[in-house]
Amino acid sequence: MRLLLIPLLVLFWVFTKAFEFDDDLLMIGDNAMWNYKDSSSSILDSDSMNEWTPISSRISPGSRDYFNFEVNSNSTGLSSTYEMLIFLSGNICSQSTQNSSDLELKVFYSFNESVTTNPEAGNSASFVDGYMEALAIRPLTGNVNVTQYSDLFLMVEVVNSTTGQEASATDAEYFWNYTISVSQNDLVFQWDSRAWLEVVDTDYNTALLVTGNVTSTSTSASNYSIYDTSLYDLFIYSYDYVDYFDNILTHSLCAVKNGPYLVSSVNSKLSGNLTSINETELAIGKSITVRGGSVKEQFYVTGLNSSATYVAYLTKKISSDNESLSDSGGILFSKVTFTTMIDDSCSLIFGLDFCDGVAYSVPTSSLAVNNKTQIATLYDDIAKSLYANFSNALMIIPCNAEKDATFSPLRSCNDCATAYRNWLCAVSIPRCTTSKTSYYIHREKTDNRNDYINSQIQPISDYYEILPCINMCYSLVVDCPPDFGFACPSENSHSELLYLSYNVYENDLPYDTCNYVGNSNSLKILD
Repeated sequence: MRLLLIPLLVLFWVFTKAFEFDDDLLMIGDNAMWNYKDSSSSILDSDSMNEWTPISSRISPGSRDYFNFEVNSNSTGLSSTYEMLIFLSGNICSQSTQNSSDLELKVFYSFNESVTTNPEAGNSASFVDGYMEALAIRPLTGNVNVTQYSDLFLMVEVVNSTTGQEASATDAEYFWNYTISVSQNDLVFQWDSRAWLEVVDTDYNTALLVTGNVTSTSTSASNYSIYDTSLYDLFIYSYDYVDYFDNILTHSLCAVKNGPYLVSSVNSKLSGNLTSINETELAIGKSITVRGGSVKEQFYVTGLNSSATYVAYLTKKISSDNESLSDSGGILFSKVTFTTMIDDSCSLIFGLDFCDGVAYSVPTSSLAVNNKTQIATLYDDIAKSLYANFSNALMIIPCNAEKDATFSPLRSCNDCATAYRNWLCAVSIPRCTTSKTSYYIHREKTDNRNDYINSQIQPISDYYEILPCINMCYSLVVDCPPDFGFACPSENSHSELLYLSYNVYENDLPYDTCNYVGNSNSLKILD
């Protein structure tokens, strides 16, 4: 993860109208509330900034904005014995689309008020890709005059990127809408070069995405737990906007949250679990999943078009005071794209009762067209019934015996039961796609992997199957007693059977080469 030193300029205003666009301007709606000050402003009428709370403004060449932040000497924020750290961050939320490449927005700051009239008297930071960060350091040594460092003064203006001098007012047709924040606790806005978002699978009108492991990035905020869906949000854009923010507002959380997105998960009423998988309206459901061996936030996007590509941006809230998550600021992650399937041959299911590790598209049943909940139940019931005989056999194994009497000192019957269930779910619930690659096997709708798919599912059309990963078979052999006689095909033994029934996972391809159910830590990846 790479976080810039200081977070993105903070956005804190109320929008009652979405972005409006024309050929020349990228403009925020009429009811956006901006603090605007022209070049006649002085430090006497500057805005006083509060801890964490962002201030927003609109500026053009020839104008200057002034702000001052009163430093809290008793702050428990980030500091050392000798220094107090004050974080500045900002975003450009929107700008005229024809802004000159010779112009840039710059923030000058100092504990000396003279920076408001003489920018060179202080430090400076430029907005790059819509993002600005800076760090002001206040000494805490005994010789410091406290009054001298009681306020941090900021001045914002448009400068010529070549000369560094204030831009001419003759360029006043250009404008920047920006937001800025100061905090003694943390970067209010941040960006992360990772996507931190995985596309689990899609079908013809929905997509399932998950975050990375939230336990590895958990927060101590009092109003949040790892099982809370308030931490992350998702913004979906049409592929028409795949390059919309690139090289201009790439790192601007403010721009992404207030851009021309199709749908977001903010204030979503959709649950994002099995009860919502029949939803057809454009919406995003949120839920928590422990699928795959870790806690993740899950987004279920519905109402999409078939054979269409979309752009997804993930955002994350952060804590303003180590006590509560803030609606202001946050982290913007890099975008990801995903594409829906060409038709309804496959249906995306997840949240099954027995096969809870299943979260992928399966052949659509002709017995339950347009009813994904029923399709999920049909597949789950098949796997559950097949598991019964194995469960009875496992009961014979002395699972509760002393360690020296069990089948393995390193494995338990619970390990065996989990491995078998994951394997069974993967082989009895085929993963379906409409894409053709050399890794996938074409299945005719009347000639499936198993006879019970032919009779109890009756797929509506032909499809391509993504074969189970061979690692699940290997886990079965390792985790279960030898009494069962489990064995797996390999390159050296029954190689023809290996690639008819399984495949291997290769990491350097843009698609899954095999289907894995269970804890991904056990998945062997070929580079």
